Amino acid sequence: MCRLLAYASPTPRTTRAVLGGNQSVVFQDMTQLHKDGWGSAWILDDGPGSRGVEKERSPLSGAGDDRLTDALSERMSRAQLVHLRMATDGMSCQPENTHPFVRDGLAFAHNGSLQPGSAMDEHIAPELLRTMQGDTDSERYLAVIRTTMAEGHDLFEAVCLTVRELRPLFPDMSMNAMILSPTKLIAIHASADADTPHDLFDASGLSEQDLPQDHRTAYYLMRQRRFADGTVVFASSGLDIAGWEPLPAESVTCVDLDTLAQETRLLTDVPAARPATA
Repeated sequence: MCRLLAYASPTPRTTRAVLGGNQSVVFQDMTQLHKDGWGSAWILDDGPGSRGVEKERSPLSGAGDDRLTDALSERMSRAQLVHLRMATDGMSCQPENTHPFVRDGLAFAHNGSLQPGSAMDEHIAPELLRTMQGDTDSERYLAVIRTTMAEGHDLFEAVCLTVRELRPLFPDMSMNAMILSPTKLIAIHASADADTPHDLFDASGLSEQDLPQDHRTAYYLMRQRRFADGTVVFASSGLDIAGWEPLPAESVTCVDLDTLAQETRLLTDVPAARPATA
């Protein structure tokens, strides 16, 4: 279980500047609960044709970690994704299990638990399954997306098809995720029937006053905010939500990093079977 935060902007900015006020501090304070590692991925743009995705990750808590503070308040980029991890299902806190996973130029971070993760294996190309570096369901989730892309689908279509294909396997689990590529930022909000992990909150030892905002009532709700200059930011619950709007339930939203044009597709509008590609 995790916290997700990402933005896309027409010009390089910091996450702190995009969020405004003290919200980047509020986000980092969520490491009191989500204390099992953190990671960031961002766009490094050195000119036409040289845009890439960089990453920084730690399997340790981000509480008081200057690197996480700098990632939020100092790193300038046109797009950045940040993930705070709360490990579940006995998953170990090691670099190989730390989000975001970066494969084939895609950065992927997931908030949820898709169990059993092995249920996805038959949807993953064998050559990708053999290259799994950790033991998380999240890495497998990304591998299904990569498998679908290898069949000839573009990133947005591959994500939509993957979520639609896997949803029947995990009908009451959270598939919430964010993906950053050199050209796209994608937010998956698919958690309509997922149960809030109250047991993990209770086991944390935090008082009700110390739990982040909305965690008891809207843990899996993802929201967005768009600004006049086209900047868009997506986030899990926990931040000040004034001026934000919920993403549609069971949907995938894609932002083009060059134009900041946004498209949202409901899972009900995605075919249950993958269409043939040329």
